Amino acid sequence: MPGTRRRSNTERRDESQARILDSAEALFAARGFNGVSVKDIAKAAQVDTSLVHYYFASKAGLFTAVLRRHAPRVNQTRMDSMAGYARSAGTQMTVEGVLRAYLEPAFRLAREGGESEQNYMTLIAQISVLTSDALPGVDTTAFDPAIEAFISMLQQVRPEASREDLYWFYHLLTGAITQSWARTGRIDRLSGGLCRSDDFDTIVEKTVAVFAHGLTVGETPR
Repeated sequence: MPGTRRRSNTERRDESQARILDSAEALFAARGFNGVSVKDIAKAAQVDTSLVHYYFASKAGLFTAVLRRHAPRVNQTRMDSMAGYARSAGTQMTVEGVLRAYLEPAFRLAREGGESEQNYMTLIAQISVLTSDALPGVDTTAFDPAIEAFISMLQQVRPEASREDLYWFYHLLTGAITQSWARTGRIDRLSGGLCRSDDFDTIVEKTVAVFAHGLTVGETPR
């Protein structure tokens, strides 16, 4: 067609890779790593299987690429949110404020993002219960900087809390987060529709309310 700009090789490559990643993300989130083949992904992305291997070497390489795809953005929004809260609150920081600054960015991404972001959150929730050597790329180190910044901020607010208690606090909190990201629908059924597993705004509010009072200071019971 006259006047239509011809796409560059780089643009075509980027488009193909994005389509493969989108398809892999959706299929992995729906079926898990072992329930999906490279052939399945190639078919969904409308590309040849050889192209998947060319870009990502293997299914394991593709899975790792999917896991790391949104991590920098999730990390940066969390870091920016926590830094912004620290600047605005100064010496008046609270556990509630730190929790909200940490939680809101990722839940906002899940709420406002497209299908890709929601599939990504579901996938992260699914693999969070796996050991680091269970599947390729499941090392979660991509999120560690934001987690350490979160724990350090909690230490500023509760300097008398032990580092051990702070890590246990995070351990329990992350279970609530990933359960919510999984959007299993269980709370919908249990509550008879009073609660919705995709109501991320309410989830953030309830999580802050519950966990803000969960960081107790004192000796860990033995």
